Amino acid sequence: MRVKTELVAGSAIFTITFFFFLTSPVRQIADSNYSMLVSQSLLDHGSFTLDRYVIPGFNSSLPTEPQPNLKPYQLQLKDGHIYYYFPLGSSVLSVPYVAFMRLLGFSPVDDQAVFNYWGEMSIEISLAALLMGVLSSVFFYTSRILLPLSWSVVIAIGGALGTQVWSTTSRGLWSDTWGIFLLGFVVWMLVAQEAGVRPVRPVLLASLLSWTYFVRPTYGIPVIAMVGYMLISYPSRSVRFLMTGAAWLFAFILYSRYHFGQSLPDYYQANRLAFDSFPLAFAGNLISPSRGLLIFVPVIAFVFYLLVRYKKELTYRRLVVVSMSIIAAHLIVVAGFSPWWGGHCYGPRYTAGLIPWFVLLGILAVKAALTAQEKTDSRKLYKRWKIEQVLGGLMLACSMTINGNGAVNRRTSIWNLRPVNVDERPERVWDWRDPQFLAK
Repeated sequence: MRVKTELVAGSAIFTITFFFFLTSPVRQIADSNYSMLVSQSLLDHGSFTLDRYVIPGFNSSLPTEPQPNLKPYQLQLKDGHIYYYFPLGSSVLSVPYVAFMRLLGFSPVDDQAVFNYWGEMSIEISLAALLMGVLSSVFFYTSRILLPLSWSVVIAIGGALGTQVWSTTSRGLWSDTWGIFLLGFVVWMLVAQEAGVRPVRPVLLASLLSWTYFVRPTYGIPVIAMVGYMLISYPSRSVRFLMTGAAWLFAFILYSRYHFGQSLPDYYQANRLAFDSFPLAFAGNLISPSRGLLIFVPVIAFVFYLLVRYKKELTYRRLVVVSMSIIAAHLIVVAGFSPWWGGHCYGPRYTAGLIPWFVLLGILAVKAALTAQEKTDSRKLYKRWKIEQVLGGLMLACSMTINGNGAVNRRTSIWNLRPVNVDERPERVWDWRDPQFLAK
């Protein structure tokens, strides 16, 4: 009976969130533009290069869409070949879906091998919605390992609609879209292992983590954290874990050496981190009115409150330590990016990769709070818990409203350009008189 109930609930969560993600009108096809063209090239020619296609604005005089006269910044010329500049992990993982969409009549190229922006966009937005819908269900099933059905539904819906999942990673195929999708399964495996439900599979875990890195280099942070976790917690399984990860890394280095003559592609180079405005960037990624994580996802503050308030009842403390370490390191690293405000995006795009870890902390925090209630019959503590639930509900509703606005209100996208381009006047992200989430 429980399995059937969970299946119905998980399916309902997927259906509801997928509908929201697919129908929300704001689209963000920016860095990811041409990523599906790479998938098409792998299907057509088994090649990572885009030399065989006509790309308006890059190797032809045809006007680019949807912005004529704008040269594609997503592409680079290396040794006479055209490459997609951003990480190729998403393109490789998307090959089966691109093949499926071609059967339905959607393709990133037309019959003359000319890049088709509208085909690219159609594939990206549908795939992003699908991946994030599945991730929402993964959040639910992860929660169910430790929490009652009702709380698991709340956390799954909150993680999907109250975070950058709705406002960013479902709006287009950002590299974080595939990244957090894979990371969601990593978190599920960790919780299942710690709870004694299912032993972790070191080969699968290493493969998932390796591909998060191939999707976006900042996921090297959880990779390193998981190496330490496995060595300390499960040394007998670490050999297979490390060997699998080393094999994937070796294959990636071979790819880079063959195509670019260097061990890592340009996008993965450490010299991309400048740290020239670290204090400003670190604070901005947390509290600025138009890029601050705590401003756009205020329910995170409630999660940390519960962790502190019920710290004595916290179980699976290793997962808390791992999550907090990854979050801290990630915040430090992204504060070294330039531009630190993420360019033309909505809110805290650079911290989207932390969502699965915040969901995990939310699960552990609620578990601790429920455990505390079970241990006491104090009416005073019971009333306090009820008040805390109301406050948490209000903060979650606020998070869902803010992120929903980014997904349905096109003015939030226009905000990046009006009244002046945010890349030319980045101080705008600190202006409380005109915050992005209240764009009109």
